[in-house]
Amino acid sequence: MASQGTLTYPNRFRPGALDYPIINNRLFYTLVSFFILIQALVVYLDIESRLFLAFCYISITILFFFSINKPEIPIFAITLYVPFSKIIVGDIAAAVNYTNALLIITLFGWFISHESRDEPFLVRTPLNFFLLLFALMGVISLVQGSYHLAQFGGGSLIILFWRWYLPMFLYVAVVNNITDRESIKKVLIIVMMTAVVVALVTIKQHMDVGNVSTWAKARIGGIAGNPNTLGTFFVNYGPLLLGVFVYNAHKLKSWIFMFYFLLCARGAHVTYSRGTWLAFGTGTLIVTILTRSRKLVIPGLLLIVMILLNPSILPESLESRFRATFTHEQSYLEQSIEEKVEKSASDRIIIWRGALNMIKRNPFLGFGYGTFNYFIMDYSEIERPRDAHNTYLRIASEMGLPALLVFLSMLVIVFITTLFVFRNEKDPFFKGCAVGYLGGIAGLAVACMFGSRMNSLEIAGQFWIIAALMQRLKMIIIQEKIDENKKRRGAQTEAA
Repeated sequence: MASQGTLTYPNRFRPGALDYPIINNRLFYTLVSFFILIQALVVYLDIESRLFLAFCYISITILFFFSINKPEIPIFAITLYVPFSKIIVGDIAAAVNYTNALLIITLFGWFISHESRDEPFLVRTPLNFFLLLFALMGVISLVQGSYHLAQFGGGSLIILFWRWYLPMFLYVAVVNNITDRESIKKVLIIVMMTAVVVALVTIKQHMDVGNVSTWAKARIGGIAGNPNTLGTFFVNYGPLLLGVFVYNAHKLKSWIFMFYFLLCARGAHVTYSRGTWLAFGTGTLIVTILTRSRKLVIPGLLLIVMILLNPSILPESLESRFRATFTHEQSYLEQSIEEKVEKSASDRIIIWRGALNMIKRNPFLGFGYGTFNYFIMDYSEIERPRDAHNTYLRIASEMGLPALLVFLSMLVIVFITTLFVFRNEKDPFFKGCAVGYLGGIAGLAVACMFGSRMNSLEIAGQFWIIAALMQRLKMIIIQEKIDENKKRRGAQTEAA
């Protein structure tokens, strides 16, 4: 048997002959840290040379040989890569890039290894039906959208649709291949490591900008290329760090998680996205309410009282950014664009009303995937193609109200599954991750009201990976309870 310092295959899912280490823990953390830092440097320095391209594909080739019968390894790689996938693409031919290469390796390992498991190739989960149904609706919408887009003279929607659905497919790959607590912990740690590194890169990019006179110049797009979308990244994964801190605060070294959470909060702040701030605050509030932690409740209440008594303690950027939504008062940061900021907020209301008109016109099938930007001009006063700035309205107007209902059902299922893990899990690390993810789900629900936040791999990829981990944890908890009850009944029988 392997030592505690290694990641091993559990006997329940593999025969005893295969109970060997996947990877030494020290080597694991060294490699993960190395590749995350390399990606962060490439994003920060904005470089992707041929030498780097070659290095990555050599690494992927090596990964392929080590991943035969070990699909967990490429899943680790996908998890640490997806946040950087928009900047570090790795295109060398049509449909040949890092994302697809890692996905193929994962599928290959899955096919090879499933024969040695006690589980079926595709485990049953509450999300399976809804994912399939949403995919079928998406294909219908894609065909419809492609037809309309051809009339507008647009390009192919297949790649955009693939990036929209790929994160959901990652759920299927992960829930069927990450089957033990130790592997789940490794993936969650990778998610938190990438969140911290992305926060550091974002903060450094903001520092490099320096003092500016307009919001447009101050906002940081980072790994997403868009400040609003980048903010959702911190909304999704920042609360994980807060949850782990709350349930491990009795350990002095665990206070570093609070520092990491504050880094993510600062990263969300420098996006200067009002929707992000509201969503991040919602996620933090949910974690505070569910944990009932005095470490969060008391400082939170004190902060609220201080703000009410003296609003000037708020950062000037935060106060003036929200004030710009409702007034025409100027601050030194926005003297030249105050009218534009106000117009941006009012334009969203016009777009949302137009989206409702589109939904009324075609409520069941919508107008087709990818067509909102074009049809919104026919149903509102907007004179040029514009995004919906609302995930729910976009899904309903492009794919129909039934598709929106399926999408919302998936989010509800993920929330309920994670809530089960939070209430029944005993391990403080997993319990903290569960409550943090609940905060992330709530924050995402708010963020989706202000933009299209689930249609990009770099933002939604890890979200669905964590959803799969929570589903697997639920399955493990249920099995542990069954085994415990059997053991208790056996002991009672022997005693009798």
